[in-house]
Amino acid sequence: MRVRVSPRRIGGRSLTWNQKPKEYLGTLLSTRKTNDDRMVVVLFLAGPENGGSPELYEPRVTSVLGDEIRIVGLERHEQAWVLQEWQMEILK
Repeated sequence: MRVRVSPRRIGGRSLTWNQKPKEYLGTLLSTRKTNDDRMVVVLFLAGPENGGSPELYEPRVTSVLGDEIRIVGLERHEQAWVLQEWQMEILK
């Protein structure tokens, strides 16, 4: 499915009301990766418009409202795992 993703955190910290998140466009895909000797689900975007989009490990849907989905999971930031939240708009 084609989506527009807006990460809601930077380095695990929530964006303030006046910070504009970087947006990524592409096709939402999932895969399984081995990480620390266990298999985890990973969401990522494929397509030329994504510009190196981040990967979201162990994603969980927190809300669905119309064409908008919010998902939380883990993201690798520098050398640590941090909480990340994606706001996704389903494109038609």
